[in-house]
Amino acid sequence: MYSFYLLAIWAFDLVHYAFASASQRGTPPTGSLTVGTKLGTYTTISAAVAAASKGDSIFVYAGTYTEAVYITVDNLTIYGQTDDTSSYESNTVTLTFNGAKATKGTDDASGTLRVHANSFAMYNIKVVNTYGIGNGVGSQALALSAYGTEQGFYGCSFVGYQDTLYTYSGTQYFGHSYIEGAVDFIFGKTANTYIRASVIASVIAGSTITAPGPPSSGEGIYVIESCTVKAADDAKSNLTHQVYLGRPWTQYAQAVFKYCSLSDIINPAGWKQWSTSEPNTANVLFAEFGNTGDGSNTSQRNFSTTLTSASVAKYSISAILGSGYNAWVDPNYL
Repeated sequence: MYSFYLLAIWAFDLVHYAFASASQRGTPPTGSLTVGTKLGTYTTISAAVAAASKGDSIFVYAGTYTEAVYITVDNLTIYGQTDDTSSYESNTVTLTFNGAKATKGTDDASGTLRVHANSFAMYNIKVVNTYGIGNGVGSQALALSAYGTEQGFYGCSFVGYQDTLYTYSGTQYFGHSYIEGAVDFIFGKTANTYIRASVIASVIAGSTITAPGPPSSGEGIYVIESCTVKAADDAKSNLTHQVYLGRPWTQYAQAVFKYCSLSDIINPAGWKQWSTSEPNTANVLFAEFGNTGDGSNTSQRNFSTTLTSASVAKYSISAILGSGYNAWVDPNYL
């Protein structure tokens, strides 16, 4: 019985290895595949992924890894070395690539990180698609392409220009993370995606943060809770009143911002049409509740809803990700 108790404690510690208040992650968990230019068994993340099996973990030592990574193995966890697991701010691992739909052929193929797998978790890694950054060249160029259920991203950064974060299908949770872009930079199809306690940053005037595109009613939603929405530190100009919370890629678009801090970058209208020729507003659900900051006034909002204390319950984390979300979402990042 005593050995069983020790085994249980070891298993619990491994699951929660990724987080302790202001804790470091300087060494890999026992049994992890390791990546690094000097210390790792593998020199690229892709090589470690190719060697991984279901249930494995990968530890990545500090450094910049210039590659596109494609993940298809289920139940995989990737840890980045960091001085503080609780946030993205001390991350030391960067995964970067320069890919665009214009050259790769599809949105998904342009991704720096493509996760086509279930039960995936990633901690403290910065993912960048450099296409368009700096010169403002427009093309879909994903930092992350997510296809799969029960995907969690914790203390991570996602940086791009157009279409940074693509949650196509399944369920995703982002906690204590950073998302930066310019055009439709959080977008998807049928995925139910919950983003909490994170920073969402725009880089140019005219930015649209979300662009939901579910093909039919009731499929796919973004709920963004307790996040800070602001201008990126490297914003190209003054963004006051120049950024929109979203626009509908399809007429069934759904996005909710609740309990967020909305800075003065948010245009008083809040939301905009997809285009003048294709507004896509007939069946849209864009909603807000309990937001604060200079951009939170809803008196001039377009085709959107201000929720009540009763109706906001429909967009709780359990309603969006399922009642069993606490079995796969790391509680330290809630």
